[in-house]
Amino acid sequence: MSKKQMLGVLVVLTVTVLAVAGTATVRAQPVLQAGLQLTSLRPGGPITFRISERFYDTTGAVPPPMTTFYARLPAGLTLRHEFLNARYYCNGPALRDALDARQTGAPFTQRVANLKPFIRSLARSRSKADLAALANARVCDRARVAVGTAQIDARTLTPVLSELIPARFSGFLSRGTVPGAIAGVAVLGAADMRGSLVRRFPVIAGLHAALMVNFLKDPTPDGRYGYKVLLPTGPINGLRVSIAEVRGTVSGITIPKETCVRRGRSGRCRARRRTDLSWLMLAKCPPAGLSAQLFAAFAPPTPSITTTLLVPCPQFTP
Repeated sequence: MSKKQMLGVLVVLTVTVLAVAGTATVRAQPVLQAGLQLTSLRPGGPITFRISERFYDTTGAVPPPMTTFYARLPAGLTLRHEFLNARYYCNGPALRDALDARQTGAPFTQRVANLKPFIRSLARSRSKADLAALANARVCDRARVAVGTAQIDARTLTPVLSELIPARFSGFLSRGTVPGAIAGVAVLGAADMRGSLVRRFPVIAGLHAALMVNFLKDPTPDGRYGYKVLLPTGPINGLRVSIAEVRGTVSGITIPKETCVRRGRSGRCRARRRTDLSWLMLAKCPPAGLSAQLFAAFAPPTPSITTTLLVPCPQFTP
């Protein structure tokens, strides 16, 4: 079924079920909760983040759409320049479209989570489109930085979708897509086939999202925060839904020890890495820990929300 047909099914559901009597207007009272855990095995080594976020309205209604949504990361966290190049820039929408063009019967989320079979199938082709998709898929496989789950609130589409819809996603390092961005993360996801609503309406799992996160250098005057991370807002695949919950693990990318970093004209390796190199560097962690922040703004009269987190320094393994 094409994306246009799938959207048509949702529209029919909406028109069929939205014959609901008018309800009293209640002022929105959105809440944004978040958690962040940082771990690292050794100073200067790879850093793993575990992220959680909940967004809901205390009235029980669907929260109002965000007009602005961003995070501020602790000062001292830096993306290393060795990863900010075409070797690690995945084109997320192109990967999504290439996967959709070569259906296998396996769920989209499963195929995104393991790109190796897709890469092997493309490598057997000789078409220009498949070769271009192959090059991008190999970059994306190299540039995977995150995996996670989400819960989608789609009640604004139709009361039929009265339960939260579970989804799964993967994140890939990417070029930035807004002015001033030094890099981005392309997030590819879809509904989890195991969800009860998805089993009732399989068309939901056919909507494959490709969202963008953008990193900007925007240090605050007080020196507490460095990168400003612009998070997705607005409709997803043209549909106004709310992301009610996100749980993710950001493990990032590492260039392993002994990787060739310089080759001669003959192609022979002239220099190799002496240590592993992680994509993200933590320059220092003050004794009081690190501070991170989430900010969400809405159309008036709903006030904005600022959530500040204190992140303990990682406990290194001896």
